[in-house]
Amino acid sequence: TSQSGKNIFQSRVMKRFIKVSVVFLYLALVQATAWAQGDSTAVEKDIRNIYKGKAYRAVSVHADIFSPFMGRIANKNINTFEFQADINLYDKLFPTVEAGLGNISVNLAGGQGYRASAPFVRLGMNYNLLNNATKEGTPRLIRSYPFLGVRYGIGVVDYAMTNVQYNSDYWQGSKTHDFAAKSTYAGWIEIVGGIRVDIYRGLTMGWSVRLKTAFHAKNKTQLWWTPGYGFTQGAQFAFNYTLGYTLRTKAERAKTATQTDRK
Repeated sequence: TSQSGKNIFQSRVMKRFIKVSVVFLYLALVQATAWAQGDSTAVEKDIRNIYKGKAYRAVSVHADIFSPFMGRIANKNINTFEFQADINLYDKLFPTVEAGLGNISVNLAGGQGYRASAPFVRLGMNYNLLNNATKEGTPRLIRSYPFLGVRYGIGVVDYAMTNVQYNSDYWQGSKTHDFAAKSTYAGWIEIVGGIRVDIYRGLTMGWSVRLKTAFHAKNKTQLWWTPGYGFTQGAQFAFNYTLGYTLRTKAERAKTATQTDRK
């Protein structure tokens, strides 16, 4: 009962934290869009997006420094780590890959034991919400931006359960059963919203909030927690805070230097 109460408290703390994070991210998205688009032109309808010149602009690699803490908030027995990489196309489209490792080893309040571990991968795309050109068709210099994205996550989960109770008319009572270690495929969809900020000369950081849903697996009812997704009972929310580096092409670095000189 004490473990159950602790889990309920941790769940409430996590939900409140996520709600605050969503509100903060929404306000930051609105403010960042206004800043980047510039004073009175923040909502101009005639500003366009252009897809001219060389498509490839940069590659970014980031480590999620918050996911390990997020896992611990949900349950102290969760360990997870992930990183992400994306390619900048036209300062507008960002094909993205995210990968990581996760594991859990926990004894539940009812005496059941659950173990799971897996590498996971998410593939998808981010879309820059800022227009990459002025109303005259001149390319904008974009280094920080708000974005929306979508991911498809996959993982091959190794899991085991112990002391699982079930009722049987044949035995006229309840019995316990151990499920030996198994492996199963799991997949899901994520909707992502966030901000990427250039701090200094390619050093970048980002915040994002994501909704994870449409979880599917062959043995779905036996998976209590899945690395990369979280608790499998319904949709899940997650918050990410990343730090990394963006390596831009020579032409893009020259644009940044020119802009800095003008200031």
